[in-house]
Amino acid sequence: VNCTGQALSAVPSGLPEDTGILLLNDNHLTSVSTAAFLPLTVLQDLDLSENGMVALNTESPLPSLRELLLSRNALVALPNLQGLPSLIRLALSYNILQNLAPEAFRAVPLLQDLDLRGNRLETLPGDTFAGLRALKDLDLSDNLLEELPKELLQDLEALETLWLSGNLLRTLPNNFFVDGHIFAYVFLTENPWHCDCDLSYLRNWIRLNEGSV
Repeated sequence: VNCTGQALSAVPSGLPEDTGILLLNDNHLTSVSTAAFLPLTVLQDLDLSENGMVALNTESPLPSLRELLLSRNALVALPNLQGLPSLIRLALSYNILQNLAPEAFRAVPLLQDLDLRGNRLETLPGDTFAGLRALKDLDLSDNLLEELPKELLQDLEALETLWLSGNLLRTLPNNFFVDGHIFAYVFLTENPWHCDCDLSYLRNWIRLNEGSV
């Protein structure tokens, strides 16, 4: 069901109960509750991007939802993900998130694609991504990150692509990348890397992984 760009200020009622994909992007849904989608028992993909949304209430579970797109809104906090156990893709790019709690994504262990690009994240707890053993793509580019904790990637056994471009990183801690882990791509551009002895770990890691970086 395509409701893109219809100037909607509320989720329309009477949607077909067998809706699997629902596009509500580019509307005026500033506050949304998942209760509005409960009649859609097989809903898998939900696009709520570009709505100016300031709040998403997720108290009503959506157990079949696999993709949730929330990009280009005005969210200052991560919504509660407890009722979304099947989520595989979560897009939160270009909101105004400043902080993420420890184990922020523990409720969505099947997540494979997490897009946090273009927020205002300055720091991350070491266990922010704890439990995300299926995660393949993680985008942290275009934030305000000045440093990253050594433990940040420890649980990300399946990670293939990592975006760190466009932050304020000057160095990375020793052993930041898990020994033996092979990436398809790691993007490190547009950071003010400070070339002193503290950067030797990253320099050596790049030399060993030239095909990926």
